[in-house]
Amino acid sequence: MKQLRKLFEANFKSTFREKQVWFWSIFYPVLLLVVFLMIFGGLGKGDSNFEAKVTAVVGKESALSESLLTALKQIPVLEWKEERPATRDEAEDWVKKKDVDALIVIPDEPDKPIELVLNKEKENSTMSQALSGIMGGVLQQANYNIAGVKPQLTFQPIYVSSGSDKLKYIDFLLTGLMAMSISQGGLFGMVGMVEMRRNGLLKRLLLSPMSTKAFGLADMLVRAVLAVIQLVLLTMIGVFAFGASLDINFASLIIVLAIGIVSFSAIGFLIAALSKTMESYFGIANLLSFVMMFLSGIFFEMSMLPAFIKPVSVVLPLTYFAEGIRDSMVYGLAPTGGSFWLNIGVMAAWGAVAFAIGSRFFKWKA
Repeated sequence: MKQLRKLFEANFKSTFREKQVWFWSIFYPVLLLVVFLMIFGGLGKGDSNFEAKVTAVVGKESALSESLLTALKQIPVLEWKEERPATRDEAEDWVKKKDVDALIVIPDEPDKPIELVLNKEKENSTMSQALSGIMGGVLQQANYNIAGVKPQLTFQPIYVSSGSDKLKYIDFLLTGLMAMSISQGGLFGMVGMVEMRRNGLLKRLLLSPMSTKAFGLADMLVRAVLAVIQLVLLTMIGVFAFGASLDINFASLIIVLAIGIVSFSAIGFLIAALSKTMESYFGIANLLSFVMMFLSGIFFEMSMLPAFIKPVSVVLPLTYFAEGIRDSMVYGLAPTGGSFWLNIGVMAAWGAVAFAIGSRFFKWKA
């Protein structure tokens, strides 16, 4: 026990003495959290931050064109350009220069279609889809009014969740960044072993009375302390600065954290076993971190990914670590459901395989 305590103290001091640890494990996740919330902070709120600047060209003034413009101008998310275009060409030039987001062309003959002119660069954007939906709804209602028909069927979307009804994008992003930052602690945390092997320190430690098990356990405990610091810091910023709503099941959270820390440390150990230099270690770790960061549902739902990428996402360990963190911190799920143990099982499998392969190839001397 005394040896474990001494090893823990030494490892703790050497880890938190490094400026890179403070930047990549503490500052970097906080920076990502703030940047993404500044960009997407309106997602999930009751009041939408969507707004589009539009203008209109009317071929021939009529009661129908006036009623359409009146209906469109009552839509709060549409901001109308004060200056009216003299011609359609001038209005289209505004769209091309991005002075306005869209041009609505009302033809001079009622049998011609009303056109929504958008910039080609925004063809598949959320704004284009939203504007098309708004125009479709307005024209459908106008057709009903002209025909004197009262719609018999209407619909209203209702959203339900196994967690709190106050769930927002901040809750999704916050827990994803927690999983990412803790995983990076494991991926990059074993780089010291490469340097120790290069300068012969690992070989000397092996010949000393030191227990290798105590050495490994001390490193795991330091990773756990770092993970708790990351978790507490991001939680405080998310809750007090951005109003995150969390429903924490501590039993689930402790299990997920323990398995996640061990699994990603094992992956870091595998990288150390395959790397002869610190440069090669960082190259492999950065590649894995980059891939998992964008394909594991950290920033956005995996359903938004292209179909050919999803098979990669479903085998990445960070996918299941992020899901486990969300289940235990956002949805408050107890460690009894099948999805919970699926997350645990996949992470444990990754950790076991990585440790087995790393043990096979790891060398105590350069």
